[in-house]
Amino acid sequence: MVKLTRHPYQNEADYWRIRNFLRDVFLLNGRLEHSWNVARLDYWRWHFVANCGFGGSVDNATMLWESDHGELIAVLTNFGGGELRLHVHPRFRNAELEGDMLACAEELYAEMINDGRRFLILPIFSDDFLRQEIAVRCGFEKRPGWNHHYQRDLEAPLPDMAVPSGYTIRSMGTENEHPARSWASWRAFHADEPDENYDGDYSWYRNIQSAPLYRRDLDVVAAAPDGSLASFCTIYYDDYTRSAVTVLVGTAAEHWRRGLGKAVVIEGMRRLKQLGCTRVFATAAEEPADALYCSVMQTHLVTDTWVKIWNRNRT
Repeated sequence: MVKLTRHPYQNEADYWRIRNFLRDVFLLNGRLEHSWNVARLDYWRWHFVANCGFGGSVDNATMLWESDHGELIAVLTNFGGGELRLHVHPRFRNAELEGDMLACAEELYAEMINDGRRFLILPIFSDDFLRQEIAVRCGFEKRPGWNHHYQRDLEAPLPDMAVPSGYTIRSMGTENEHPARSWASWRAFHADEPDENYDGDYSWYRNIQSAPLYRRDLDVVAAAPDGSLASFCTIYYDDYTRSAVTVLVGTAAEHWRRGLGKAVVIEGMRRLKQLGCTRVFATAAEEPADALYCSVMQTHLVTDTWVKIWNRNRT
């Protein structure tokens, strides 16, 4: 039996070890996302942590398990808001290890409800019976809530997609276009809020572009007849695993229901295929995104939401 040692994230070298670990695990798992695709790690760091403050910081939100030979075996990520991600080498996966990971999360990453109780959230694939059993033993319960994890293999022909008249599909522009890109995101994801709530800060987009897997030719936008940005699809591509993730997709509210979201995603897939990518992933947690990805992807897996809530002062 392999003796495992747990230690916190220590320095930048650990980040690059984790990236390579996730690539290896992804391939060992048949290029299925039982652990994060490396693109999701980059997006978590450069968007959810750097822009949104989820998890506080990478070093405070990451725990590693190693063998006595220094081999990386498992990684625990605090996604933020009490939500966890477990990344485990399939050869070493067992109830004892994952139970230890959840106990560690309970100690370090739990969030507090207004009444003083603490909670953790753990998405688990609906067909992952081992992790479900471990979660039950550790006091988690399945609650309403889901995520759909879509994928499409790119060997088959892509569907044709007509671009609405007057719109142009192209790559994202230079830094001068960051304000327009930021405004398009606001109109896509905050359409029910008054415009005066928009703070005008577009510096967050520089972090999106700072991620190692970012490339501007895979940051596809649809420009409206007046030149404004109407829709966008940002994709991170990992050529080591020949896989990609659509990390940020949206359409400004005034351009909804014109097929622009589908158009930029299909164009992104076309460009991925030319680069040698053979599989692309996307995740939806709400109806509009779910409808879009259902129209362009081939299959999907489901994660259910498992929650543990306990009294902070228990003994």
